[in-house]
Amino acid sequence: MTISDPSAVQAAIRAGVGGAFDMPVGGKTDNLHGDSVRVKGRVKGIHDGKFVETAVRHGGGRYWDMGISVVIEVEGSTPDMPNLLLLTPKRIIPFSLNQLVSVGIYPERMKILVAKGTIAPRAAYEPVAAKIIEVDSGGVTGVNPARFDYKRIRPGLFGVK
Repeated sequence: MTISDPSAVQAAIRAGVGGAFDMPVGGKTDNLHGDSVRVKGRVKGIHDGKFVETAVRHGGGRYWDMGISVVIEVEGSTPDMPNLLLLTPKRIIPFSLNQLVSVGIYPERMKILVAKGTIAPRAAYEPVAAKIIEVDSGGVTGVNPARFDYKRIRPGLFGVK
């Protein structure tokens, strides 16, 4: 999973590679995306956050910069079942597997990949996923339009009268 959380990134950088990580992550942007979740583990890597998308995706952008990013190996990980979390200071949607590969995470080796989004992750993740499970997890990219309180919408859209 990839989460944008600048303060968690800074804490991980201070801990350094191999250092302990234990703090609330995510849930700091607004009240639409849920509460923070406490993550314990160790800092597996610190990366410049730059990657290249070779396919035409998300507006055709080729060069991307997530900012100095960190990979946390979450408590309970094993060599055969790693549980990795990519923390970025910038909000970059998960539309490219190269986002993960650039920090040493190889999606085809993972048992479970989590990508928050409704459309953007599909083109990247479907080729390596045995199954896609949609979850209505809230936020501005919710898959269920009935969750939103529309104020200026044409009658007839999403059941609005």
